[in-house]
Amino acid sequence: MDQATQQGAILDANPTTAGAYVQLYCTGLGPVTNQPGTGAPALADPLSWTEATPTVSIGGIPATPVFSGLTPGDVGLYQVNVQVPAGVAKGSTVPLAMSLSGVASNTVTLAIQ
Repeated sequence: MDQATQQGAILDANPTTAGAYVQLYCTGLGPVTNQPGTGAPALADPLSWTEATPTVSIGGIPATPVFSGLTPGDVGLYQVNVQVPAGVAKGSTVPLAMSLSGVASNTVTLAIQ
């Protein structure tokens, strides 16, 4: 597996900490509930949840998603909200990986202090 070298598209560019929640932005997570019309932004109420929940790991430790769906107010952009797990290693290039139905994303890095 290639070493991850690029920071992921994550809400806050500052280093995060174990226990904090981060929002990951991506594409390609498939069907959602409350599907918006073609070209229309996703609603905030009700949210558009993915039908399948991705698996996420940060520093090799599972991070359970608390939300996985379309980003409210955007068109075709997904977000996955996860809590940074306790015990994760600190550093500026901690690997973050996500997969859905056996298909893995590119591994990116996350700065954790």
